[in-house]
Amino acid sequence: MNLTLLGCLAALLAGTLIPMSSAALISAAIVSCSLAMVVIARARNSGLEIIFTSGALALSLLWGSGFTDAQLGHRLPDVLYGQDVSVTGCIVGEVDRQNLSASRSRARFLLELHANSLSINGLRSVRVSWFDAPDWLMTGACLKGIARLKPPRSYANGLSYDYVASMMFQEIDATGYLTRGEQVESVAPGVLLGSGLADKIKQVALAGLTPESSAWVKGLVFGDKAAFSAEQWRRVRDSGTLHLLVVSGLHVSMIGVMALVLGALVARLLALLFELLPVNRSVVGLRALPVACALVVTAAYVLLAGSGISLIRAWFMFAVALAIWKLPMRVRRASLLLMAALVIMIINPLSWTQAGFWYSFCAVAALVFFFEGRRSTRVSALLTPQLLILFAMLPVMLYFGQEVTLGHLIANFFAIPLVTLIILPLSLLSASQLSSWADPALSFFVSFFWGLLDGLPELPSVNLHGNSTLGVLAVAVLAWIWAGRSWALPACVSAIYGLMFLTSGGIGSQASGVWLVDSGQGQAILASDGKTSVLIDTGPAYSDSFSVASAAVLPLMRQKGIDHLDVLIVSHSDNDHSGGTRDILEAVSVGRFYVGQQLQGLKHQLNCHALSSMNNEAQVALDAKMRIEFVPVPERVRDGDNNQSCVVRLHWSGYRILIPGDADSKVERALIADDAERLKSDILIAGHHGSNSSTSSMWLKAVEPQVVVFSAGYRNRFNHPHPDVTGRIDSEGLPYVNTATSGLIEITPEGQIKLMRAQWMPRWHVSPDAERDFSLHGHVLE
Repeated sequence: MNLTLLGCLAALLAGTLIPMSSAALISAAIVSCSLAMVVIARARNSGLEIIFTSGALALSLLWGSGFTDAQLGHRLPDVLYGQDVSVTGCIVGEVDRQNLSASRSRARFLLELHANSLSINGLRSVRVSWFDAPDWLMTGACLKGIARLKPPRSYANGLSYDYVASMMFQEIDATGYLTRGEQVESVAPGVLLGSGLADKIKQVALAGLTPESSAWVKGLVFGDKAAFSAEQWRRVRDSGTLHLLVVSGLHVSMIGVMALVLGALVARLLALLFELLPVNRSVVGLRALPVACALVVTAAYVLLAGSGISLIRAWFMFAVALAIWKLPMRVRRASLLLMAALVIMIINPLSWTQAGFWYSFCAVAALVFFFEGRRSTRVSALLTPQLLILFAMLPVMLYFGQEVTLGHLIANFFAIPLVTLIILPLSLLSASQLSSWADPALSFFVSFFWGLLDGLPELPSVNLHGNSTLGVLAVAVLAWIWAGRSWALPACVSAIYGLMFLTSGGIGSQASGVWLVDSGQGQAILASDGKTSVLIDTGPAYSDSFSVASAAVLPLMRQKGIDHLDVLIVSHSDNDHSGGTRDILEAVSVGRFYVGQQLQGLKHQLNCHALSSMNNEAQVALDAKMRIEFVPVPERVRDGDNNQSCVVRLHWSGYRILIPGDADSKVERALIADDAERLKSDILIAGHHGSNSSTSSMWLKAVEPQVVVFSAGYRNRFNHPHPDVTGRIDSEGLPYVNTATSGLIEITPEGQIKLMRAQWMPRWHVSPDAERDFSLHGHVLE
């Protein structure tokens, strides 16, 4: 039975990755082979089992493929990219308003669209912004307007988080912004009724609370991520406790445990009462009361917190755990867990792409198998599950690129019980009629929580990442915890996770390569020779809480085993080159920090233009295989932000890479006049993302690159790279590649060029045929 369930899960997953035509052929082959086996075997009983299994596998494969095809059919077609379209719909969820300046604001929200023909199956919902939005814009309001939309598209850097799959999973078919709109009467009164009721509940719950308590009630009870400030998000991110401020399966489980205890107390009181009354207790069903109480209370909590798909999944997995623990069923625990996973995958076959699916499954499996046949004290019953879940989810956290340090583990050791056992219950009580005494207590423990994070000692920066021996050690600890029952399960888990760590780059090693990060309309270049590492530019920041550095550069560094930068260079102060600098400096230690222009609020900056080439200060030797050379830019041509850029020549593994930042042709002419010979390089990063003001013909002749690389955004509004620039490169007979269409560009120590989008990717990432020029993939530099 378990093999059949696993097979169906695998078939559902495989179906999402192949088109329906292929799924139909494979399904037909499976059924045909099974029928042939039945005819050959001539065994009636085994024949029925074979037919049932093959039919289940074929249906699973077809459903996974058909479901994904339907999702892709909803997505905005590429021909409407950036076009103005008419939309009508109602706002669901919170409206996030931000003041960009004294006179300008921006509102972000999810718009659930009415019936439309903008895509094959029609757009369902779009995530949009509206600058200087009117006051009537709120949850439940309906509008008609003009939107400029684009289909979801993610950076392609080979990281675990899949933005496009996440958008498909949430049924968000496009993003963009409104250019104008007007309010219309709702044609979906249920939306307004539900949102109005939710707003009233929230208003009553928050009335009279202090600002400190109000934020936590909004965040932990109503699931409002905007409740916490950008600074607070930064503090929990740096301490590894960010997951505690986002309502998740952990919160649902702890609410359920508390409701279970409360239900058991009520059942005991009722039992004592019924002793005095002529009532048959078996008729009343007191044994089922704790379970019913836990299910109802957690369901109500999920509704209050926004009823997101991930929360509904967490509630379902909690219900499965209760069923395994409480109900008198003879089904094996492993079978019931696999059935639960199968139900989730049937409802949405793309669930496997979400980290929450694996978190929920691992957490429930850990709890079920650990507590099977064990007796626990009341204290250990509250504390052990939380620590067990932390260790069980650790390999998943590492796989999905989350930063995990020893300091994070220590912070979680104290913060998880504090938030789940004290702050979360007090937040619920503060939202009720008991706020008069719960509010002061909540304020006290909230202050204690922030003080705890700030007071943790500074520990050596020992990171866990996919190729770390500490990751294997964490799995060994998990196996040791489970060993009380059987070595079979922990041995399997240890082997699976251990292989995952060992095959991701070698134990404790730092990868060697040069990676031009897919950073949109920005630039970030990471280089390592296996011992030392350099980062040149940090990509753009789009808000206080999101930057390319945090979303792509830092996860890539963790993936490559890099937790220290010997040199950080920020070519100049423009956001597309410097936006993520603060995130980098806060996340990893940096040896030397060079800039082309002073960056406000940052310490220990060395100006690259102040270096003197006369005494070799412009040469930064890092290792035998890697050296940085700052090409002196004459002061007479440093007349603007772009021309303040550091011009860097990176010597790495025998290859030379010239990185001129945003310097224009005026700087190019000056450098050629000063010393054209020192400019010669194997790879040229095109200046200013391919702007027509840079990469002149004389520059190309002086540098003599084998390959030219553009770091530009997909269909960016600047039209980079400019057709005149690509024309000049073609005239010189040089090949070129663009991160916008190739994704991450990797150069190996052997000189081989690898393009991320040229490698296998899920079908929802496939680019239009006109943009699939991957001729440089596999090219080897001379």
